[in-house]
Amino acid sequence: MKNKLLNINEIEAKENFQKSKVSWAIEGDENTKFFHGIINKRRSHLAVRGIFVDGFWCTDPDKIKKAFLNHFEARFKKPVPYRFKINFQFPKKLIQSQVDDLEREVSREEIKAAVWNCGENKSPGPDGYTFEFLKKYWAVIGPDISEAVDYFFVKGTFPKGCNSSFITLIPKVLDAKLVSEFRPICLIGCVYKIVTKILANRLMEVISKLISDTKSAFVAGRQILDGPFILDELIHWCKRRNKQAMFFKVDFAKAYDSIRWDYLLDVLEAFGFGPVWRSWILGSLNSSKASILVNGSPSNEFTFHCGLKQGDPLAPYLFILVMESLHLSIRRMVDNGLYKGIQLPGAVSISHMFYADDVMFLGEWSDENFKVIVNILKCFFIASGLRINFSKSQLLGVGVSNEVVKLAAASIGCSIMEKKFCYLGVTVGDRMSRVKAWENVIVKLRSRLSKWKTKTLSIGGRLTLLKSVLGASPIYTMSIYKVPYGVLKAMESIRSRFFNGMNQDESKITWIAWNKVLASKKRGGLGVSSFFALNRALLLKWVWRFISHDGSLWSRVIRALYGHYIDNHTKSLSSNWCAIVREFHSLKDKGFDLLSHCKKRIGNGIDTSFWLDIWIEDMALRFRFPRLFALEVDKGISVAEKLNSSVTLSFRREPRGGIETQQLHDMVALLDSTILSISRDRWYFDLSGDGEFRVKELRSNIDDKLLPFHSEATRWVNLVPIKVNIFVWRARRDCLPTRANLVHRGIDIESSNCPICLDHEENIVHVLFSCNLAQCVLRKVCCWWDLVPQNWLSFSEWQEWFTSIRLTSKSKLLLEGLGENAEQKQYELEESKFTRCEFSCSKRFQE
Repeated sequence: MKNKLLNINEIEAKENFQKSKVSWAIEGDENTKFFHGIINKRRSHLAVRGIFVDGFWCTDPDKIKKAFLNHFEARFKKPVPYRFKINFQFPKKLIQSQVDDLEREVSREEIKAAVWNCGENKSPGPDGYTFEFLKKYWAVIGPDISEAVDYFFVKGTFPKGCNSSFITLIPKVLDAKLVSEFRPICLIGCVYKIVTKILANRLMEVISKLISDTKSAFVAGRQILDGPFILDELIHWCKRRNKQAMFFKVDFAKAYDSIRWDYLLDVLEAFGFGPVWRSWILGSLNSSKASILVNGSPSNEFTFHCGLKQGDPLAPYLFILVMESLHLSIRRMVDNGLYKGIQLPGAVSISHMFYADDVMFLGEWSDENFKVIVNILKCFFIASGLRINFSKSQLLGVGVSNEVVKLAAASIGCSIMEKKFCYLGVTVGDRMSRVKAWENVIVKLRSRLSKWKTKTLSIGGRLTLLKSVLGASPIYTMSIYKVPYGVLKAMESIRSRFFNGMNQDESKITWIAWNKVLASKKRGGLGVSSFFALNRALLLKWVWRFISHDGSLWSRVIRALYGHYIDNHTKSLSSNWCAIVREFHSLKDKGFDLLSHCKKRIGNGIDTSFWLDIWIEDMALRFRFPRLFALEVDKGISVAEKLNSSVTLSFRREPRGGIETQQLHDMVALLDSTILSISRDRWYFDLSGDGEFRVKELRSNIDDKLLPFHSEATRWVNLVPIKVNIFVWRARRDCLPTRANLVHRGIDIESSNCPICLDHEENIVHVLFSCNLAQCVLRKVCCWWDLVPQNWLSFSEWQEWFTSIRLTSKSKLLLEGLGENAEQKQYELEESKFTRCEFSCSKRFQE
């Protein structure tokens, strides 16, 4: 029996090995979890091998677990009873209909939607279940899960054990040795996560009405990069105007872990949340317990008495509600004249900006402003439990000497910023410092490639990585700053070498120009797309936001600094917005005009400029009728004002004969078809079918304008591996190392004749069509499909025959894929049977 069992295990091992080979053949080049799992598989570096406990190095697992347990138990202990309370009315509150909607009964459909909104393979909590399991067997266990969720919304508390969690430890620094150098992330159970996901989904629907535009996180429609962009513009503006200003970046110590629950409930009540909702929030916080996972082994449980769980879907929204109370306190100080922010033209004032727990105070440089900030933060700490970490906070002075800045920083115990600083991962301030930032991007790209063995990946696998990983790596920095041409060239060189299977210190023939690979498939490329187009499309998104009046704080700041019309914005300054405007005009000179694709869909005509906006046909009326525009007194008059009265009423005089009269007749005839409605005017982007602006469409359009065009679109068959498609693409363009091409490149070889038949020159047509071996393979494929073989002599002849045969579309794809695969196999057979030397770039070739 043991022998039989061993034989069965051996057979199963062989079968699994074969299955793995099949999986790699099918999915190895595809952008799938299987592919990325193979590529990114690496040993975990999160194991805790030892820590310092009371100054002594400890490696005993039990003592390590006890040290972590004591540390986090003290962090989440019950706060002191005395505190400050909110003593003013919040200006924004929920209306009764919103309160009723938040507290409505939970349906089974809502529970199921919450389950499907959760990631499938996230780390499970103490109950051990993943959401992939819940989704797969929902028909069986769905009613029980729904009943457990209903229990919470009826009773306001969780069943025993459902509010327990694991805390996994993420090192904050490399080679962490202290318990304080680990960040706690909660792995919460599925029932708890479903409940908080339902609460978070409901809160998302109303939170945008409560949160001010100084926050750029966790609110639909807000942009994370607005904050760094505004800061960069304000610093440049203050320098140009010789303004004395301060920028105080505040760091809260263990922000999520320190929030008092009683203060959170006070904030919810001040915002108008109902008693049922507040009881649900308190029920999700009360009786919370956790165990510390140390190398996969849990410690004893401890109870939470404060703080929010990092990993809880509801926690970010509750946190920004708490931070909104700080915003309201600062706003009251500004309104009462106790704190002075930065006053911009057009009555726009900025005193602070928030992103989750990142807070930036902006204002005039004065001792009074410093005192007000420190006092506000101290009061906020006593009320909410959020303590400012002055040692990690930073101060920057603009228009102030370094000695004065150092003195002010020392008085409050913080450090000083350099000319540049990092805010939300973006370098802000000094322009020259961005060169270093771009160097870091290049280093990052190279470091990512160093983790992948170029030689072990097929060309299809390398293409997949280019599109899915390397193309997205620098996107964050590229979204706000123009990339210099030298940096773009270096980044494209890294991608090109990786695609061609070269290490950074290696040289070889590339066979095809890289910009042809970047072109879209419809234009004969492989659809990689260029970094240039990605960067410019991301920058032009800011122009679209400015033109379309998105109502954000960023838009108001740019309008205050530069004016309401982008045509009048200066290009000569060194600020980031001016760099974007310069690039906007540069692309226009190259043949891509963004404004021609930004149009107005007329409703009531109130928000549309009659002369300046493109709202009728494809050109602004000021360009179509320049003589009438010169007569206009109110250049910014709206469509509604113009059409609801005589079109000549706002002219400084009546048109006089000739061109003016003719343009008036033409304009009146053009306006006859315009009918105003009661709906609002809306901007739309005509490159996308639904009118929404998308970087993807804009990026493709820029690439199509600037990258080379091939007369034949790239044929792509999804039924065969990517490497086969690439082989055919290279073969159709005669970019394979045939002997004829090697001789053409100046490589010395014994003979250019085919090594199989020895009669004809080995070019791509001979290899795939004329050679005896190629004809034999093609005849066998045709016989297999009951087709009459032909004597093809080129790709065009084969394509003409393939189009003429009568098969279903799916069968044709199968046949085409089979034929392409056979072509590649035959080419590889020829290479393996008759050894072909690997020709690197010789000295002669380099010359």
